[in-house]
Amino acid sequence: MKDNPHQAVIIVHGMGEQRPMDTLRGFVEGVKWQMEQNDPSEKNAKVRSKPDSIGDIYETVRLSLESNFSAKRPITDFYEFYWAHNMRGTKFSQMGTWLRQVIFRQVNKVPKQLQRVWWTVWGLFIIATIISLAISYWLKIPGWFKPIIAILGGTLFSALWTSITAFVKTSFLNSLGDVARYMTPEPDNISERKNIRQQGITFLRKLHTIATHDKPDRIIVVAHSLGSVVAYDLLRLLWTEYNTVYTIPPPNNAQPALDSLNTMAQQPGALPGNFAEAQNQLWQESRSLGNPWLVSDFITLGAALNAIDYFMVNKVPIEQLIEQREIPVCPPEIDTNDHNIYYRQFFDAEEGKNRKGVNVLNHGALFGMIRWTNIFYASDFVGGPMQRVFGKGVKDISVKRKSLWCYPGGHTEYWTGGKPNQALEEIVNALKL
Repeated sequence: MKDNPHQAVIIVHGMGEQRPMDTLRGFVEGVKWQMEQNDPSEKNAKVRSKPDSIGDIYETVRLSLESNFSAKRPITDFYEFYWAHNMRGTKFSQMGTWLRQVIFRQVNKVPKQLQRVWWTVWGLFIIATIISLAISYWLKIPGWFKPIIAILGGTLFSALWTSITAFVKTSFLNSLGDVARYMTPEPDNISERKNIRQQGITFLRKLHTIATHDKPDRIIVVAHSLGSVVAYDLLRLLWTEYNTVYTIPPPNNAQPALDSLNTMAQQPGALPGNFAEAQNQLWQESRSLGNPWLVSDFITLGAALNAIDYFMVNKVPIEQLIEQREIPVCPPEIDTNDHNIYYRQFFDAEEGKNRKGVNVLNHGALFGMIRWTNIFYASDFVGGPMQRVFGKGVKDISVKRKSLWCYPGGHTEYWTGGKPNQALEEIVNALKL
């Protein structure tokens, strides 16, 4: 490792009217506070604001946490990939396809944590219908009293409509509108989806190839809410540029970490307890063979990604997308022919028995070397377990939190510091700084 090791944490914010740096500053403040609770020596490490040479919107900076020699922690740079400016001016017409799929579905096909939302929406609709019918019946009153009722009703309706309009704009267009547009590959949304992915891949690529002393030796990607879907897309798309890049033949033609991970992926049933360690060993082994991939960990918080099969508008079953490696899972899906997660690649173009080669993970096997930790409040309607869709290799951590039955709780409180917060403790543990 170089003399001044660095590690980078990339924050991918969630849905809604996000402003640059709000998520990043809050996250860094919370993480720093929790680190100080775990190790008082961290109080001596300062957080400094430095120019962000990676982002291209000129609205973000890099927050750099000084190294802590006593804790053996290197310099840690925190970046934010900001994408909200790409989702502007959402209209209800752009949400139609998505809303029909989300609402008009049998409740047993709705993810467990969203079933309360489903029941609430349909319950409110039924109540509103009953009230409307009751008012219609009640208004069969003497003619002289109807003008008074009309005036009072008109005033009340105007106030109610103003409130409903504001609520719909804030809760639906500004928040769920992002989900609907990103999850629906219709012509009106393609430009925004492309811009977000293109900017994000450029962001990650710059961090991999930066030539200054600030280049990280390790990257951790942390994503919140809808940002989990964005970050997942960025990782799976960028991975295809790196998975076959090797410059050093394996000593004695041996890749023990890859063999171990491959064996684990082939086994049915529960994974061994050292699966995450095996993933990290494979990442380190690949790095020693010249592979430039730097992302070692993916951490999702209150992630909409858990319900991708519910939110995503796609006519192809997700099981088929997983089998075809379009949707990478953890552990990686084994090949149906040779039952491996890798294939052989040769350094030499010419044939021969002394031909040097290396086994490389296929384009859908990125989670063979990326540890995935998913943290969610049990009361959060957006977050939920990942193993249901993405495999038993994801470490799901459910955190209990008191909340009303009909109201989502804790979705924006994962990194809130200043008082005991189990979710924040789990975040710091998963970061492994």
